[in-house]
Amino acid sequence: MDSPPMENPPAGPNCPVLKTRRESPAWRWGIGIGVCVLGWATLLAGLGSFGLLGPDEPRYAAIAAAMARTGDWITPHLWGRPWLEKPVLYYWLAALSDGSHRVASAASSRLPNALLAAAMLLGLFFWLRRERSAHAGMLGALIGLSSVFVFAFGRAATTDMTLTAPFALGMMALYLWLREGETARPLWLNCAAVAMALATLAKGPVALVLGALALVGFAALTGRWQLWPRLFRPSAVVLYLVVAAPWYVLAELHNHGFFHSFFVQQNLERMATNVYRHPQPFWFYVPVILLAVFPWTGWFGLPLTAGWKKYREPLHAYLLCWLLAPIVFFSFSASKLPGYILPAVPAAVALLAVCAEDRWARLPRWPLVISAFLAGVVPAAVALTPWFLETSKLRLPFTAVLERNPGTILLAAICILVMLFFAVRRRGAAYVAAACILVAAGVLALTRPPLSQRIDVGLSGEPLGRSLEAQCGTALPEACGSLPVYTANLNRARLYGAEFVLGARLAPWPAQPPADALVILDRRNAMPFSMRLGNAFNAAAQPRFIPPEARSAPPWIVMRVRRGR
Repeated sequence: MDSPPMENPPAGPNCPVLKTRRESPAWRWGIGIGVCVLGWATLLAGLGSFGLLGPDEPRYAAIAAAMARTGDWITPHLWGRPWLEKPVLYYWLAALSDGSHRVASAASSRLPNALLAAAMLLGLFFWLRRERSAHAGMLGALIGLSSVFVFAFGRAATTDMTLTAPFALGMMALYLWLREGETARPLWLNCAAVAMALATLAKGPVALVLGALALVGFAALTGRWQLWPRLFRPSAVVLYLVVAAPWYVLAELHNHGFFHSFFVQQNLERMATNVYRHPQPFWFYVPVILLAVFPWTGWFGLPLTAGWKKYREPLHAYLLCWLLAPIVFFSFSASKLPGYILPAVPAAVALLAVCAEDRWARLPRWPLVISAFLAGVVPAAVALTPWFLETSKLRLPFTAVLERNPGTILLAAICILVMLFFAVRRRGAAYVAAACILVAAGVLALTRPPLSQRIDVGLSGEPLGRSLEAQCGTALPEACGSLPVYTANLNRARLYGAEFVLGARLAPWPAQPPADALVILDRRNAMPFSMRLGNAFNAAAQPRFIPPEARSAPPWIVMRVRRGR
Protein backbone atom coordinates (compact mmCIF):
# COMPACT_ATOMS: atom_id res chain seq x y z
CA MET A 1 0.00 0.00 0.00
CA ASP A 2 1.38 3.39 -0.98
CA SER A 3 2.09 5.79 1.86
CA PRO A 4 0.73 9.30 1.31
CA PRO A 5 2.96 12.28 1.91
CA MET A 6 3.13 13.34 5.54
CA GLU A 7 1.53 16.68 6.22
CA ASN A 8 2.47 18.77 9.20
CA PRO A 9 -0.33 20.97 10.49
CA PRO A 10 0.23 24.69 10.03
CA ALA A 11 1.82 26.51 12.89
CA GLY A 12 -1.61 27.71 13.87
CA PRO A 13 -2.95 30.95 15.25
CA ASN A 14 -0.16 31.22 17.80
CA CYS A 15 2.48 31.55 15.12
CA PRO A 16 3.57 35.17 14.91
CA VAL A 17 3.10 36.75 11.49
CA LEU A 18 5.86 39.22 10.83
CA LYS A 19 4.39 42.34 9.35
CA THR A 20 5.34 45.90 8.36
CA ARG A 21 8.88 46.75 9.43
CA ARG A 22 9.72 43.16 10.40
CA GLU A 23 9.31 42.15 6.76
CA SER A 24 11.73 44.83 5.61
CA PRO A 25 15.17 43.76 4.37
CA ALA A 26 16.82 46.02 6.94
CA TRP A 27 15.09 44.19 9.79
CA ARG A 28 16.00 40.79 8.41
CA TRP A 29 19.60 41.84 7.85
CA GLY A 30 19.75 43.17 11.39
CA ILE A 31 18.47 39.89 12.82
CA GLY A 32 20.87 37.91 10.65
CA ILE A 33 23.88 39.99 11.68
CA GLY A 34 22.89 39.71 15.34
CA VAL A 35 22.67 35.92 15.13
CA CYS A 36 26.05 35.75 13.34
CA VAL A 37 27.65 37.83 16.10
CA LEU A 38 26.14 35.53 18.74
CA GLY A 39 27.37 32.51 16.80
CA TRP A 40 30.88 33.91 16.59
CA ALA A 41 30.92 34.73 20.30
CA THR A 42 29.55 31.35 21.35
CA LEU A 43 31.34 28.97 18.99
CA LEU A 44 34.40 30.64 17.45
CA ALA A 45 35.73 33.39 19.69
CA GLY A 46 38.81 32.51 21.70
CA LEU A 47 39.11 28.87 20.62
CA GLY A 48 42.76 28.93 21.61
CA SER A 49 42.47 31.20 24.64
CA PHE A 50 43.32 28.29 26.93
CA GLY A 51 45.00 24.98 26.34
CA LEU A 52 43.51 21.60 25.54
CA LEU A 53 41.45 20.23 28.43
CA GLY A 54 40.76 16.76 29.78
CA PRO A 55 42.53 13.56 28.76
CA ASP A 56 40.88 13.31 25.32
CA GLU A 57 41.52 16.71 23.73
CA PRO A 58 45.35 16.59 23.88
CA ARG A 59 45.49 12.96 22.72
CA TYR A 60 43.18 13.52 19.76
CA ALA A 61 45.02 16.71 18.84
CA ALA A 62 48.36 14.87 19.03
CA ILE A 63 47.02 12.13 16.73
CA ALA A 64 45.87 14.72 14.19
CA ALA A 65 49.21 16.53 14.40
CA ALA A 66 51.04 13.26 13.76
CA MET A 67 48.78 12.56 10.78
CA ALA A 68 49.52 15.98 9.29
CA ARG A 69 53.25 15.53 9.92
CA THR A 70 53.67 11.98 8.61
CA GLY A 71 51.12 11.99 5.81
CA ASP A 72 49.67 8.65 6.96
CA TRP A 73 45.94 9.28 6.43
CA ILE A 74 44.91 5.67 7.09
CA THR A 75 46.28 4.70 10.50
CA PRO A 76 46.00 7.19 13.39
CA HIS A 77 49.13 7.18 15.57
CA LEU A 78 49.64 8.36 19.13
CA TRP A 79 53.31 8.73 20.07
CA GLY A 80 54.36 6.41 17.28
CA ARG A 81 51.88 3.62 17.98
CA PRO A 82 48.64 2.88 16.09
CA TRP A 83 45.60 4.29 17.91
CA LEU A 84 42.47 2.57 16.65
CA GLU A 85 39.92 3.37 19.36
CA LYS A 86 38.03 5.84 17.15
CA PRO A 87 37.51 6.16 13.40
CA VAL A 88 39.32 8.75 11.39
CA LEU A 89 37.01 11.65 10.45
CA TYR A 90 37.96 13.98 13.31
CA TYR A 91 41.67 13.32 12.76
CA TRP A 92 41.34 14.13 9.06
CA LEU A 93 39.59 17.42 9.73
CA ALA A 94 41.94 18.46 12.54
CA ALA A 95 45.01 17.49 10.49
CA LEU A 96 43.77 19.67 7.62
CA SER A 97 43.16 22.47 10.11
CA ASP A 98 46.66 22.03 11.55
CA GLY A 99 48.08 22.18 8.05
CA SER A 100 46.23 25.39 7.22
CA HIS A 101 47.50 26.95 10.47
CA ARG A 102 51.00 25.48 9.85
CA VAL A 103 51.14 24.36 13.48
CA ALA A 104 49.08 22.11 15.75
CA SER A 105 47.41 24.17 18.45
CA ALA A 106 44.34 24.24 20.64
CA ALA A 107 42.63 26.61 18.20
CA SER A 108 43.35 24.54 15.07
CA SER A 109 42.32 21.34 16.87
CA ARG A 110 38.99 22.81 17.99
CA LEU A 111 38.10 24.66 14.80
CA PRO A 112 36.63 21.67 12.86
CA ASN A 113 34.02 20.91 15.52
CA ALA A 114 33.13 24.59 15.89
CA LEU A 115 32.45 24.78 12.15
CA LEU A 116 30.50 21.51 12.24
CA ALA A 117 28.34 22.81 15.10
CA ALA A 118 27.68 26.01 13.14
CA ALA A 119 26.73 23.98 10.05
CA MET A 120 24.40 21.82 12.13
CA LEU A 121 22.61 24.86 13.58
CA LEU A 122 22.37 26.46 10.16
CA GLY A 123 20.85 23.25 8.82
CA LEU A 124 18.45 23.16 11.77
CA PHE A 125 17.31 26.71 10.97
CA PHE A 126 16.55 25.94 7.32
CA TRP A 127 14.95 22.60 8.19
CA LEU A 128 12.55 24.08 10.75
CA ARG A 129 11.84 27.02 8.46
CA ARG A 130 10.88 24.58 5.72
CA GLU A 131 8.75 22.39 8.00
CA ARG A 132 7.17 25.09 10.17
CA SER A 133 8.17 28.73 9.80
CA ALA A 134 11.11 31.12 9.86
CA HIS A 135 10.19 31.88 13.46
CA ALA A 136 10.55 28.22 14.46
CA GLY A 137 13.84 28.03 12.60
CA MET A 138 15.21 31.09 14.37
CA LEU A 139 14.04 29.76 17.74
CA GLY A 140 15.75 26.43 17.11
CA ALA A 141 19.01 28.05 16.01
CA LEU A 142 19.12 30.40 19.01
CA ILE A 143 18.18 27.75 21.57
CA GLY A 144 20.79 25.42 20.09
CA LEU A 145 23.45 28.12 19.94
CA SER A 146 23.07 28.89 23.64
CA SER A 147 22.60 25.31 24.90
CA VAL A 148 25.57 24.27 26.98
CA PHE A 149 26.21 20.89 25.31
CA VAL A 150 26.17 22.42 21.82
CA PHE A 151 28.70 25.16 22.44
CA ALA A 152 30.78 23.12 24.90
CA PHE A 153 31.23 20.12 22.59
CA GLY A 154 31.36 22.46 19.59
CA ARG A 155 34.43 24.08 21.15
CA ALA A 156 36.08 20.77 22.08
CA ALA A 157 38.67 18.73 20.18
CA THR A 158 36.78 15.44 20.58
CA THR A 159 34.80 13.10 18.34
CA ASP A 160 31.36 13.78 19.86
CA MET A 161 30.41 16.79 17.72
CA THR A 162 32.10 15.16 14.72
CA LEU A 163 29.49 12.40 15.07
CA THR A 164 26.54 14.57 16.06
CA ALA A 165 26.63 17.20 13.31
CA PRO A 166 26.46 14.83 10.29
CA PHE A 167 24.08 12.54 12.18
CA ALA A 168 21.70 15.43 12.85
CA LEU A 169 21.90 16.67 9.26
CA GLY A 170 21.25 13.13 8.08
CA MET A 171 18.17 12.81 10.30
CA MET A 172 16.82 16.10 8.94
CA ALA A 173 17.37 15.00 5.34
CA LEU A 174 15.77 11.63 6.07
CA TYR A 175 12.63 13.32 7.40
CA LEU A 176 12.36 15.46 4.27
CA TRP A 177 12.46 12.29 2.19
CA LEU A 178 9.94 10.46 4.39
CA ARG A 179 7.54 13.39 4.31
CA GLU A 180 7.18 13.17 0.53
CA GLY A 181 5.83 9.60 0.70
CA GLU A 182 5.99 7.15 -2.21
CA THR A 183 6.54 9.96 -4.72
CA ALA A 184 9.72 11.09 -2.97
CA ARG A 185 12.72 11.82 -5.13
CA PRO A 186 15.96 10.09 -4.07
CA LEU A 187 17.79 13.39 -3.45
CA TRP A 188 17.08 13.70 0.29
CA LEU A 189 17.59 9.98 0.93
CA ASN A 190 20.95 10.14 -0.82
CA CYS A 191 21.92 13.20 1.23
CA ALA A 192 20.95 11.30 4.38
CA ALA A 193 23.07 8.32 3.28
CA VAL A 194 26.15 10.50 2.77
CA ALA A 195 25.63 12.25 6.12
CA MET A 196 25.23 8.92 7.93
CA ALA A 197 28.36 7.62 6.22
CA LEU A 198 30.31 10.62 7.56
CA ALA A 199 28.87 9.97 11.02
CA THR A 200 30.04 6.35 10.70
CA LEU A 201 33.52 7.62 9.87
CA ALA A 202 33.35 9.77 13.00
CA LYS A 203 32.42 7.15 15.59
CA GLY A 204 31.47 3.88 13.99
CA PRO A 205 28.19 1.99 13.48
CA VAL A 206 26.46 3.71 16.41
CA ALA A 207 25.12 6.31 13.96
CA LEU A 208 23.18 3.64 12.04
CA VAL A 209 21.95 2.03 15.27
CA LEU A 210 20.60 5.31 16.65
CA GLY A 211 18.98 6.22 13.35
CA ALA A 212 17.34 2.80 13.09
CA LEU A 213 15.98 3.01 16.65
CA ALA A 214 14.50 6.43 15.93
CA LEU A 215 12.82 5.13 12.78
CA VAL A 216 11.38 2.11 14.62
CA GLY A 217 9.80 4.42 17.16
CA PHE A 218 8.54 6.74 14.43
CA ALA A 219 6.97 3.86 12.51
CA ALA A 220 5.32 2.60 15.70
CA LEU A 221 3.83 6.02 16.50
CA THR A 222 2.62 6.81 12.99
CA GLY A 223 1.94 3.31 11.64
CA ARG A 224 4.28 3.84 8.68
CA TRP A 225 6.04 0.48 8.73
CA GLN A 226 6.11 0.43 4.94
CA LEU A 227 8.96 2.95 5.00
CA TRP A 228 11.55 0.26 5.78
CA PRO A 229 11.86 -1.39 2.34
CA ARG A 230 12.15 2.04 0.73
CA LEU A 231 15.14 2.95 2.88
CA PHE A 232 17.38 0.48 1.07
CA ARG A 233 17.23 2.22 -2.28
CA PRO A 234 20.30 1.07 -4.27
CA SER A 235 21.63 4.59 -4.86
CA ALA A 236 21.54 5.36 -1.11
CA VAL A 237 23.21 2.07 -0.16
CA VAL A 238 25.95 2.56 -2.75
CA LEU A 239 26.61 6.14 -1.64
CA TYR A 240 26.84 5.07 2.00
CA LEU A 241 29.31 2.29 1.21
CA VAL A 242 31.39 4.43 -1.14
CA VAL A 243 31.87 7.08 1.55
CA ALA A 244 32.15 4.94 4.70
CA ALA A 245 33.58 1.57 3.69
CA PRO A 246 36.97 2.32 2.05
CA TRP A 247 38.68 3.60 5.18
CA TYR A 248 37.50 0.64 7.28
CA VAL A 249 38.80 -1.80 4.68
CA LEU A 250 42.13 0.01 4.37
CA ALA A 251 42.47 0.23 8.16
CA GLU A 252 42.09 -3.55 8.43
CA LEU A 253 44.57 -4.14 5.62
CA HIS A 254 47.13 -1.84 7.25
CA ASN A 255 46.45 -3.03 10.80
CA HIS A 256 45.55 -6.70 11.04
CA GLY A 257 43.00 -7.18 13.82
CA PHE A 258 41.51 -3.70 13.51
CA PHE A 259 37.98 -5.05 13.02
CA HIS A 260 38.17 -7.05 16.25
CA SER A 261 39.79 -4.21 18.18
CA PHE A 262 37.32 -1.57 17.05
CA PHE A 263 34.00 -3.37 16.59
CA VAL A 264 34.35 -5.88 19.44
CA GLN A 265 36.46 -4.13 22.07
CA GLN A 266 35.57 -0.49 21.45
CA ASN A 267 31.88 -1.00 20.64
CA LEU A 268 30.47 -4.27 21.99
CA GLU A 269 32.62 -4.46 25.14
CA ARG A 270 32.11 -0.77 25.88
CA MET A 271 28.36 -1.35 25.63
CA ALA A 272 28.15 -4.65 27.52
CA THR A 273 30.86 -4.35 30.18
CA ASN A 274 32.39 -1.78 32.49
CA VAL A 275 35.90 -2.41 31.19
CA TYR A 276 36.44 1.34 30.68
CA ARG A 277 35.28 2.19 34.22
CA HIS A 278 32.46 4.61 33.50
CA PRO A 279 29.59 3.05 35.50
CA GLN A 280 26.46 5.11 36.08
CA PRO A 281 22.89 4.27 37.13
CA PHE A 282 20.27 3.41 34.52
CA TRP A 283 18.54 6.80 34.91
CA PHE A 284 21.82 8.72 34.43
CA TYR A 285 20.80 10.32 31.14
CA VAL A 286 17.58 11.87 32.45
CA PRO A 287 19.39 14.65 34.35
CA VAL A 288 22.06 14.78 31.64
CA ILE A 289 19.58 15.68 28.89
CA LEU A 290 18.06 18.32 31.16
CA LEU A 291 21.51 19.76 31.72
CA ALA A 292 22.39 19.49 28.02
CA VAL A 293 20.00 22.29 27.03
CA PHE A 294 20.87 24.56 29.98
CA PRO A 295 19.72 27.33 30.43
CA TRP A 296 16.60 26.17 28.55
CA THR A 297 15.98 23.27 30.94
CA GLY A 298 12.69 24.74 32.14
CA TRP A 299 11.39 24.74 28.58
CA PHE A 300 11.15 20.96 28.71
CA GLY A 301 7.83 21.70 30.37
CA LEU A 302 6.48 22.68 26.94
CA PRO A 303 6.79 19.26 25.23
CA LEU A 304 5.82 17.51 28.47
CA THR A 305 2.52 19.41 28.60
CA ALA A 306 1.85 19.43 24.85
CA GLY A 307 -0.60 16.52 25.02
CA TRP A 308 -0.27 13.07 23.49
CA LYS A 309 -2.21 14.02 20.36
CA LYS A 310 0.62 16.32 19.35
CA TYR A 311 2.92 13.32 19.07
CA ARG A 312 0.67 11.71 16.50
CA GLU A 313 1.70 14.53 14.16
CA PRO A 314 4.68 13.56 11.99
CA LEU A 315 7.14 16.28 13.01
CA HIS A 316 6.49 15.97 16.75
CA ALA A 317 6.62 12.17 16.54
CA TYR A 318 9.87 12.21 14.58
CA LEU A 319 11.59 14.62 16.97
CA LEU A 320 10.41 12.67 20.01
CA CYS A 321 11.76 9.38 18.64
CA TRP A 322 15.02 11.01 17.58
CA LEU A 323 15.38 12.46 21.09
CA LEU A 324 14.64 9.20 22.89
CA ALA A 325 16.72 6.85 20.71
CA PRO A 326 20.18 7.84 22.09
CA ILE A 327 18.86 8.20 25.65
CA VAL A 328 17.23 4.76 25.72
CA PHE A 329 20.06 3.02 23.85
CA PHE A 330 22.87 4.33 26.05
CA SER A 331 20.86 3.88 29.24
CA PHE A 332 21.36 0.14 28.71
CA SER A 333 25.11 0.61 28.25
CA ALA A 334 27.34 -0.53 31.10
CA SER A 335 29.67 2.38 30.33
CA LYS A 336 28.13 5.86 30.38
CA LEU A 337 29.58 9.29 29.65
CA PRO A 338 27.56 12.51 29.24
CA GLY A 339 28.73 13.07 25.66
CA TYR A 340 27.24 9.79 24.47
CA ILE A 341 23.79 11.37 24.13
CA LEU A 342 24.94 14.49 22.29
CA PRO A 343 23.14 13.16 19.14
CA ALA A 344 19.86 13.61 21.06
CA VAL A 345 20.46 17.30 21.76
CA PRO A 346 19.60 18.67 18.26
CA ALA A 347 16.27 16.83 18.48
CA ALA A 348 15.65 18.26 21.96
CA VAL A 349 16.42 21.76 20.70
CA ALA A 350 14.11 21.38 17.70
CA LEU A 351 11.32 19.92 19.86
CA LEU A 352 11.56 22.83 22.31
CA ALA A 353 11.42 25.30 19.42
CA VAL A 354 8.40 23.64 17.77
CA CYS A 355 6.47 23.30 21.03
CA ALA A 356 7.26 26.91 21.95
CA GLU A 357 6.03 28.14 18.59
CA ASP A 358 2.80 26.14 18.96
CA ARG A 359 1.95 28.22 22.05
CA TRP A 360 3.91 31.38 21.35
CA ALA A 361 1.02 33.81 21.89
CA ARG A 362 0.25 32.30 25.31
CA LEU A 363 3.47 30.71 26.49
CA PRO A 364 3.09 29.15 29.95
CA ARG A 365 4.98 31.22 32.45
CA TRP A 366 6.38 28.50 34.70
CA PRO A 367 8.86 26.99 32.19
CA LEU A 368 10.15 30.48 31.47
CA VAL A 369 10.43 31.28 35.17
CA ILE A 370 12.49 28.12 35.82
CA SER A 371 14.90 28.95 33.02
CA ALA A 372 15.09 32.57 34.20
CA PHE A 373 16.47 31.42 37.55
CA LEU A 374 18.85 29.03 35.79
CA ALA A 375 20.11 31.89 33.62
CA GLY A 376 21.22 33.64 36.78
CA VAL A 377 23.72 30.82 37.27
CA VAL A 378 25.70 32.00 34.21
CA PRO A 379 27.15 35.25 35.61
CA ALA A 380 27.61 33.66 39.04
CA ALA A 381 29.53 30.71 37.59
CA VAL A 382 31.74 33.00 35.50
CA ALA A 383 32.48 35.28 38.46
CA LEU A 384 33.31 32.35 40.75
CA THR A 385 35.57 30.56 38.26
CA PRO A 386 38.79 31.64 40.06
CA TRP A 387 37.48 30.15 43.31
CA PHE A 388 36.63 26.83 41.67
CA LEU A 389 40.12 26.65 40.14
CA GLU A 390 42.03 27.56 43.30
CA THR A 391 44.02 24.51 44.41
CA SER A 392 46.02 25.87 47.33
CA LYS A 393 45.09 25.54 50.98
CA LEU A 394 44.39 29.27 51.01
CA ARG A 395 41.06 28.81 49.24
CA LEU A 396 38.31 30.48 51.23
CA PRO A 397 35.05 28.74 52.14
CA PHE A 398 32.33 29.26 49.57
CA THR A 399 30.20 31.37 51.92
CA ALA A 400 33.16 33.65 52.65
CA VAL A 401 33.73 34.15 48.92
CA LEU A 402 30.13 35.25 48.48
CA GLU A 403 30.42 37.64 51.41
CA ARG A 404 33.53 39.21 49.90
CA ASN A 405 31.99 39.44 46.42
CA PRO A 406 28.53 40.94 46.82
CA GLY A 407 28.70 42.09 43.21
CA THR A 408 28.39 38.47 42.09
CA ILE A 409 25.10 38.05 43.91
CA LEU A 410 23.89 41.43 42.66
CA LEU A 411 24.74 40.62 39.03
CA ALA A 412 23.02 37.24 39.20
CA ALA A 413 19.96 38.85 40.82
CA ILE A 414 19.75 41.52 38.11
CA CYS A 415 19.94 38.89 35.35
CA ILE A 416 17.23 36.82 37.03
CA LEU A 417 14.97 39.86 37.47
CA VAL A 418 15.35 40.88 33.83
CA MET A 419 14.55 37.36 32.65
CA LEU A 420 11.62 37.13 35.07
CA PHE A 421 10.22 40.41 33.75
CA PHE A 422 10.24 39.08 30.19
CA ALA A 423 8.79 35.75 31.38
CA VAL A 424 5.91 37.28 33.35
CA ARG A 425 5.10 39.72 30.54
CA ARG A 426 5.39 36.89 28.01
CA ARG A 427 7.90 38.85 25.94
CA GLY A 428 9.14 35.72 24.24
CA ALA A 429 11.45 37.36 21.70
CA ALA A 430 13.10 39.57 24.32
CA TYR A 431 13.42 36.58 26.67
CA VAL A 432 15.20 34.46 24.05
CA ALA A 433 17.46 37.33 23.00
CA ALA A 434 18.41 38.10 26.62
CA ALA A 435 19.24 34.46 27.35
CA CYS A 436 21.41 34.15 24.23
CA ILE A 437 23.25 37.40 24.94
CA LEU A 438 23.84 36.30 28.53
CA VAL A 439 25.34 32.97 27.46
CA ALA A 440 27.46 34.59 24.75
CA ALA A 441 28.76 37.16 27.24
CA GLY A 442 29.63 34.35 29.66
CA VAL A 443 31.58 32.46 26.99
CA LEU A 444 33.43 35.63 25.97
CA ALA A 445 34.32 36.35 29.60
CA LEU A 446 35.77 32.85 30.03
CA THR A 447 37.90 33.21 26.90
CA ARG A 448 39.45 36.54 27.89
CA PRO A 449 42.16 37.28 30.47
CA PRO A 450 42.33 36.93 33.38
CA LEU A 451 39.79 34.09 33.47
CA SER A 452 41.23 32.33 30.43
CA GLN A 453 44.66 32.34 32.07
CA ARG A 454 43.24 30.86 35.27
CA ILE A 455 41.51 28.12 33.29
CA ASP A 456 44.68 27.48 31.30
CA VAL A 457 46.88 27.04 34.37
CA GLY A 458 44.24 25.30 36.48
CA LEU A 459 42.85 22.77 34.02
CA SER A 460 45.21 22.40 31.05
CA GLY A 461 48.61 20.77 30.86
CA GLU A 462 49.86 23.11 28.14
CA PRO A 463 51.31 25.75 30.55
CA LEU A 464 53.37 23.00 32.17
CA GLY A 465 54.55 21.84 28.76
CA ARG A 466 55.48 25.38 27.70
CA SER A 467 57.40 25.94 30.95
CA LEU A 468 59.28 22.67 30.51
CA GLU A 469 60.10 23.58 26.93
CA ALA A 470 61.28 27.08 27.85
CA GLN A 471 63.46 26.03 30.79
CA CYS A 472 64.85 22.74 29.51
CA GLY A 473 65.05 23.28 25.75
CA THR A 474 65.72 20.39 23.43
CA ALA A 475 66.98 18.10 26.20
CA LEU A 476 63.43 17.13 27.08
CA PRO A 477 61.80 14.72 27.60
CA GLU A 478 64.81 12.72 28.78
CA ALA A 479 66.37 15.36 31.01
CA CYS A 480 66.41 18.97 32.11
CA GLY A 481 70.02 19.99 32.21
CA SER A 482 71.88 17.17 33.94
CA LEU A 483 68.80 15.84 35.76
CA PRO A 484 66.36 13.28 34.34
CA VAL A 485 62.70 14.32 34.44
CA TYR A 486 59.88 12.00 35.51
CA THR A 487 56.21 12.25 36.39
CA ALA A 488 54.41 10.59 39.28
CA ASN A 489 50.71 10.68 40.11
CA LEU A 490 50.21 13.52 37.64
CA ASN A 491 46.66 14.15 36.48
CA ARG A 492 46.10 12.52 33.08
CA ALA A 493 44.74 15.70 31.52
CA ARG A 494 47.77 17.67 32.70
CA LEU A 495 50.21 14.97 31.59
CA TYR A 496 48.73 14.61 28.10
CA GLY A 497 48.52 18.38 27.65
CA ALA A 498 52.20 18.80 28.50
CA GLU A 499 53.13 15.95 26.17
CA PHE A 500 51.12 17.56 23.35
CA VAL A 501 53.20 20.75 23.67
CA LEU A 502 56.48 18.83 23.92
CA GLY A 503 55.60 16.43 21.13
CA ALA A 504 56.95 13.50 23.16
CA ARG A 505 56.18 11.32 26.16
CA LEU A 506 57.26 12.13 29.70
CA ALA A 507 58.67 9.11 31.50
CA PRO A 508 56.87 7.80 34.62
CA TRP A 509 58.74 7.42 37.92
CA PRO A 510 60.67 4.15 37.53
CA ALA A 511 60.63 1.17 39.84
CA GLN A 512 64.42 1.58 40.22
CA PRO A 513 64.83 5.34 40.79
CA PRO A 514 68.05 7.15 39.85
CA ALA A 515 70.25 8.80 42.44
CA ASP A 516 69.15 12.32 41.50
CA ALA A 517 66.10 13.37 39.47
CA LEU A 518 63.25 15.86 39.03
CA VAL A 519 59.69 14.62 39.54
CA ILE A 520 56.54 16.44 38.43
CA LEU A 521 53.36 15.53 40.27
CA ASP A 522 50.03 16.98 41.35
CA ARG A 523 50.42 19.26 44.34
CA ARG A 524 47.91 17.27 46.36
CA ASN A 525 49.98 14.11 45.79
CA ALA A 526 53.29 15.57 46.97
CA MET A 527 53.03 14.44 50.59
CA PRO A 528 51.88 10.85 49.83
CA PHE A 529 54.68 10.55 47.25
CA SER A 530 57.31 11.74 49.75
CA MET A 531 56.06 9.30 52.36
CA ARG A 532 56.14 6.45 49.86
CA LEU A 533 59.79 7.17 49.07
CA GLY A 534 60.70 6.46 52.69
CA ASN A 535 64.01 7.25 54.36
CA ALA A 536 66.14 6.20 51.42
CA PHE A 537 65.43 9.42 49.51
CA ASN A 538 65.34 13.12 50.22
CA ALA A 539 62.57 15.00 48.35
CA ALA A 540 62.50 18.80 48.25
CA ALA A 541 60.17 21.11 46.35
CA GLN A 542 61.79 23.12 43.55
CA PRO A 543 60.57 26.50 42.20
CA ARG A 544 60.64 25.24 38.62
CA PHE A 545 58.28 25.04 35.67
CA ILE A 546 55.93 27.76 36.97
CA PRO A 547 54.28 29.59 34.05
CA PRO A 548 54.50 33.39 34.17
CA GLU A 549 50.72 33.73 33.87
CA ALA A 550 50.12 31.77 37.10
CA ARG A 551 48.66 34.12 39.72
CA SER A 552 49.08 31.61 42.52
CA ALA A 553 50.76 28.26 43.04
CA PRO A 554 49.96 26.02 40.04
CA PRO A 555 48.21 22.69 40.69
CA TRP A 556 51.44 20.79 40.03
CA ILE A 557 54.71 20.77 41.93
CA VAL A 558 58.29 19.86 41.00
CA MET A 559 60.38 17.92 43.50
CA ARG A 560 64.06 17.09 43.38
CA VAL A 561 64.53 13.56 44.66
CA ARG A 562 68.02 12.49 45.77
CA ARG A 563 69.17 9.24 47.25
CA GLY A 564 70.28 9.44 50.88
CA ARG A 565 69.49 11.86 53.67
